[in-house]
Amino acid sequence: MGRWFKISSLAAVLTVTGAGPATAGFDYREAAYRTYMYSDASHQVQVGQIDPECGFHYVQYHLSGTYTQFQVDEFVGYCTQYGWEPL
Repeated sequence: MGRWFKISSLAAVLTVTGAGPATAGFDYREAAYRTYMYSDASHQVQVGQIDPECGFHYVQYHLSGTYTQFQVDEFVGYCTQYGWEPL
């Protein structure tokens, strides 16, 4: 009975402390892009834009203007669990 108690106690401690490869030292970092929308393939008239917003463990995008298939992406930085990471 003593050996079973030690094993179950160890399992309880590991569960409560969250020890394990999935949670130990995990840092969130995701690339974020701004997308410019143009009226045609010449890319002379911008008609819309998609801007990133950095949240806690996510990047959310917001469209302003008109969505088109004529797009140019611009890398703007990395979103982390602490906010924007400087370039």
